Amino acid sequence: MKKTFTLFFTVLIALVFSGCAPFFIRNGEPVIISNSQRTEDNMRNKTTNNASITIDSINSRLTDGIIYDISRDGDYLLVGTQIESPPNESGDPAEIFYNLSTYDFQTNQPNPLLYSNKNQANGLIDFKNKGYYYLEFNQEGNTQEFSARLLWSDLEGDTTKNISSSSESISPGFSMINDDLVIYGNQQGEIKLVNHQRTLFNPDGTSHAYKMTKRLPIARIDFLEKHDIAFFMAYNQDNRSYDLYYVYLTKENPEPVLIQKNVYHFDLSNQKNSLLYSTAGEKDTQKLVRLDILNNTRTTLREGYIGLFSFNRTGDKIIYSEKSDSASNSQNLWFMDVDGNSQTQLASNLNITGDRIVFHPYKTTVYFTVFTLSEENSDNRRISYSVYMIDYSTSTD
Repeated sequence: MKKTFTLFFTVLIALVFSGCAPFFIRNGEPVIISNSQRTEDNMRNKTTNNASITIDSINSRLTDGIIYDISRDGDYLLVGTQIESPPNESGDPAEIFYNLSTYDFQTNQPNPLLYSNKNQANGLIDFKNKGYYYLEFNQEGNTQEFSARLLWSDLEGDTTKNISSSSESISPGFSMINDDLVIYGNQQGEIKLVNHQRTLFNPDGTSHAYKMTKRLPIARIDFLEKHDIAFFMAYNQDNRSYDLYYVYLTKENPEPVLIQKNVYHFDLSNQKNSLLYSTAGEKDTQKLVRLDILNNTRTTLREGYIGLFSFNRTGDKIIYSEKSDSASNSQNLWFMDVDGNSQTQLASNLNITGDRIVFHPYKTTVYFTVFTLSEENSDNRRISYSVYMIDYSTSTD
């Protein structure tokens, strides 16, 4: 039971903000929309759609695992892969863990990084391509309580440093701000900015710690550095949902301000000073909303069965996935501009999951995670993940 629950929680960490359901799969073949294909959904914005997308190439199984990031030079991916512990003399069944590895585009091979008998997730490659940040979490004794800590390791596996303190359980969603600065929140409602360089010489590299006026267990956080504004999701125990807040990090005890209740996921564009989030819509749908941070204006871009979404690197396009109905697991993948116009379908009928769609730093290529579930009985069914890659080009009519 412990093994099963541990694996389930590992999957939950990877999927916690994805808006996708990995169970009760309906069979369906994935479809990548070709240059000539059009569906009824694809033509829904025909009057405003002046952009077209050409699919140049696809790889439906680039590598196994859950994609987290791509290096700034575009040479390799960071993915989470499932591993089994080595056999022991007592003959106990192997434990299953998720560890991080890279996928090298030159060799087309995965490369394991640092082996651990603790689960690793939510990795981000640092801006200098020297190492990576990641969460390490483990079960507390025989309970179903888990704690997570944030670490940094170099790509060679020679150096590993604690970024968070050992006394706190941090939020699953943390963010990099610049070459050396990372922001994260914890279950005590504290926000911390940590300088990676300081951790090389001191056990605690905290640059600033902010204890908000209201204790909010933070689940995901990002930072608009030029305006000193942090945006975060916190768990609402009363409603059993996540709420979205902002807070100015200009004093030690800042006051959080509610943006939206019942939020599933958000993405921040520093380039465009925009926030994208999904929230509850009519019945069981979700609304995809863009907030102009400086003007404090909100635009509802789409209402439907929204899954994963993200700004592109320049912040002028949005990619998102959407189910055709609430009971389906398959999703269609779409591009649109930041005003919700020029919607163009990229792929159809894919079991998209994870919490990130990754853009290549200088190519028109996207990477995302899909899942499959084995056809074994319900007690032993296993989820497997793989990375999809789509090369595309755009043109304007």
